Amino acid sequence: MRATVSITNVISAPEYSKNSPMTAQPLSLPPKRFKDLDQLCQKLGVTCGRMGLVNEALTHSSYAAENPGWADYEKLEFFGDAVLKFVISEYLLERFPDYDEGQLTELRAVLVSDRILAEIGEEVNLSKYILLGRNVQTRPSITACAMEALIGAIYQDLGLFQVQTLLVRLFGHQTTVVDRDEIKDNYKAQLQELTQARAEGTPSYVVISTEGPPHDPVFTVAVKLEGKALAQGSGKSKKAAEQDAAKLAFQVLKETSGAAS
Repeated sequence: MRATVSITNVISAPEYSKNSPMTAQPLSLPPKRFKDLDQLCQKLGVTCGRMGLVNEALTHSSYAAENPGWADYEKLEFFGDAVLKFVISEYLLERFPDYDEGQLTELRAVLVSDRILAEIGEEVNLSKYILLGRNVQTRPSITACAMEALIGAIYQDLGLFQVQTLLVRLFGHQTTVVDRDEIKDNYKAQLQELTQARAEGTPSYVVISTEGPPHDPVFTVAVKLEGKALAQGSGKSKKAAEQDAAKLAFQVLKETSGAAS
């Protein structure tokens, strides 16, 4: 999907509706700046009609301080952060219907992190379009913030559907990579993947006991499959105990599979 933005008759046109909750930019943008933002929109495959919002999303506070009348990206960043978490949450629910709340939360935390946002920003060369003050240099945290602000701007301009389409396209590959990396040390995920591949259903976890003082408990958890206990694990938290139990159960099933073959 690739869309273009017409530059005709918009350089001096107001960029904001009266009901926009964001701070308005100047009513016009320099032709070169508008052309650059148009180029970015083409890279993203979106048709933005309110280019002032896009410009605001890419204006760092240091630049705004040196140029009275210009708004920085902080409000749009705040809004974009909420939009990003909502859309990614829905996307993960649909993509990984068998993952539990803990797995989904872990994946989302990585995907919406500054590191991933900065990487995605650099894939579209976002730093090229960010306006900075004279003594400020681009760094990953700025790129990440601008990326969130840009998401907020596109939502304000085009609505939820366009943002969903864009984020699925931008985050799809990253989601695959993050999921693969998380599963390396996620024994619950590995065990579930194995049992489902063998058509044996989904493992369940039961706390068997809790020992030690309240400030330093040790949990013992049993993992069961089709009502049959596979293994027990222990840890300083329920989550850690579940991972330990899953690791042992995974080893048992793998050994069983090897013996059967």
